[in-house]
Amino acid sequence: MSYPVIERREDDGSGTPGRMLSVVFPAILFLLGLALFTVAFNVGDWGPWAFSGGIIAISLSFAIPTTILPALEDRA
Repeated sequence: MSYPVIERREDDGSGTPGRMLSVVFPAILFLLGLALFTVAFNVGDWGPWAFSGGIIAISLSFAIPTTILPALEDRA
């Protein structure tokens, strides 16, 4: 049984600004979230806010490439 060969699309979008947005920006948000988690235990009264910011940053770092960008691409 032979399987079809998957050829590379000519319009793969690897050099587009959307690719940067879907890779670099979530990576920065993920690292920011980890940093906020680390700092949250040492800042006193601002600890809960820093911890919440870490949760939001990590949530966005996963939401941008998996849900937000595909929805925007389907609209266009």
